[in-house]
Amino acid sequence: MVKRIEKYFSWGSVGLLLLAITYTLFQLDEEALWDVHSFRGILSVIVVVVVAEIYLRRKILFEKLSFFEGLFAVVAAAIVASYLYNFKLNLGLSIVLLLFCLGYGIYKRTFYKPHPIMLSLLAFTVMKLLSVLWATDKTTAFDHIDYYCFFLFLPVISCFYRPEKTILRAFIYIPFFISLLLLLLTVADYIFLMHYLGKPLVSFLTLDKTYLGQHLDTGFATYYQPIIWSITFHPSKIAWGFLVIWTMGYWLWREEKGRIINTFQFLLYTFLMAMIALILQARVTILGIFILMSLFVWVSLMKRVKKPKLIALFTVIVFVIGSLITKEIITKTTFFNDEGRVKVNEAALVHFKEHPFIGGGAGYETQLIHSLNINLNSLHNDFLTALSDQGLLGLSFLLLFHVLVIYYGLKNKYFLGIYVLLAFAIFNATEGVMGLPICIPFFLFCLIPPKQT
Repeated sequence: MVKRIEKYFSWGSVGLLLLAITYTLFQLDEEALWDVHSFRGILSVIVVVVVAEIYLRRKILFEKLSFFEGLFAVVAAAIVASYLYNFKLNLGLSIVLLLFCLGYGIYKRTFYKPHPIMLSLLAFTVMKLLSVLWATDKTTAFDHIDYYCFFLFLPVISCFYRPEKTILRAFIYIPFFISLLLLLLTVADYIFLMHYLGKPLVSFLTLDKTYLGQHLDTGFATYYQPIIWSITFHPSKIAWGFLVIWTMGYWLWREEKGRIINTFQFLLYTFLMAMIALILQARVTILGIFILMSLFVWVSLMKRVKKPKLIALFTVIVFVIGSLITKEIITKTTFFNDEGRVKVNEAALVHFKEHPFIGGGAGYETQLIHSLNINLNSLHNDFLTALSDQGLLGLSFLLLFHVLVIYYGLKNKYFLGIYVLLAFAIFNATEGVMGLPICIPFFLFCLIPPKQT
């Protein structure tokens, strides 16, 4: 009886959630759909379902883990999942996670040789903070990058604690399951919204950010409504959050051969995520899905090729072709082409020549943008920000970090780090989350190949 409950609970809980969503949304009028409090009951149901799911699958999720390791996995998973609901929770939870890991490492008396991946990350972080010294306005400059102070602790703590491969099951599955339920909520909400508006369900296929107009006098596009349940309430951030969790889910699905995340779950998640990316007109996620799917296919094909030289040749060819196609899509289509960002990006490339080696100092990007009379505080591109603020030296450290993750991933045949890194790189090239607390669990748990690979 217990085994049957464990086997069918996931799908039974999905059915229960859909009933709760349907019942709740039927009680709401169009105005109540824009009230975040209207969704508290549904979110409570999701919390209960997730707790029950974790309890029922505790044996497989926490297999061979000590109590403390299981606790670390849950806290790290909570950081990832909370990004979708309220990204401001990430800082407090990340501090707790790092303190737990440090304390556990000291208790176990473990010390690992600093890993090159973390050393390159530390070098970039130190360079970022030191760039305050040659900034024009040091007070404003430090305020611009103060969050990197917290980021210094990640490479240090990685010397005391490194997760085993078995911990990745719980770390990945918990946010994956939570995200699947949130995707169902978002899609169901969208269906009710379109019913109230009297528009076709496939209106999002127009690839036009004005496809639903604005909601009254709020200033928000109407397509924001399906994520009203989230305090984060930012289409790009939420869609990217679903994307990066999806990349981890793919790895776990393939690694465990469907034992933890089954094929239907993964395909359902993929379909709902693609639909949400279109509903929210999240350009980064739409492109990211195709880029990452191409990477998944490439990895599958290259596993069948035995000669390293052929793998290198095919990789270069695919990379060049993929880059050219992506460039054409971004520059030649009105939906993906953002003239404002193109303008500031071009200006950054031109002005970096004034301070080519160490950049103009922290916050220089803001001065550059304001000189163009554009109301932005950053370039929304961590690579160009590094180039303008820390020059070629800073950009070199950042690129070295990416190269080392790929190198050690290929060397150890550990692709999770590569998948996660690419998901971050895609977002860092268009929005920028480098140095923020959301990086902590991903970088600590995913980038360094675990001992058991």
